[in-house]
Amino acid sequence: IYTIFALDICMESAFEKTARLLLTEPQKRWTGTEISRRTGFSRAMTSRILTQLEREVVVAKPYKNQFILVEPIRLLMLWSSKRKLPPPIYVRTIKSDSDLDAIISRTGGVAATLFRGAWLRTQYMRTTSYELYVATERIERVTRSLGRVSRSPERVSIYPAEDDAVFLGSEKVGGVPAVSIPQNFVDLMSIGGSGPRVALQLGTVTGQLGV
Repeated sequence: IYTIFALDICMESAFEKTARLLLTEPQKRWTGTEISRRTGFSRAMTSRILTQLEREVVVAKPYKNQFILVEPIRLLMLWSSKRKLPPPIYVRTIKSDSDLDAIISRTGGVAATLFRGAWLRTQYMRTTSYELYVATERIERVTRSLGRVSRSPERVSIYPAEDDAVFLGSEKVGGVPAVSIPQNFVDLMSIGGSGPRVALQLGTVTGQLGV
């Protein structure tokens, strides 16, 4: 039972990393070897994921040993259904938006996601909240620079980055680092509530949904 559970966890992580990679570079032709190298998973595990995606008609193999992404929207939805954000660390702060933006913009290993990431890109559904991925080794430092830890939900939520892959494709929007559009979209879809509505707006405005 434990072996099966560990394999499921590994498969889930491999799927996420592969999906993120494919969506960040959607026009690229990939080999299984390159995806294995970029994600850090074995070729056998990578092969299992690509076979699964091929069955789902998400990727195609028009050339020997090469894969292309053919259904990015379907992949976004598949990833969204599997995505689970890590438990957040709440941070109480008295700093203004401009102060928070300035701190985030000059700090490495930090990127906005969820409603803050979407607001930066779409100016849709004005928000005062800050949802941030932070590299685990920087959490203590970033928390101190923003405010102090709280036991209850606050304006700032820090999500410990599972690994550096979550920052793949990150970009500065208005000077503030934000996760890639696919990552932002999937995170919003995964939380329910008003998340999917904002995700739809994000996908429409940025062209991620092809409309």
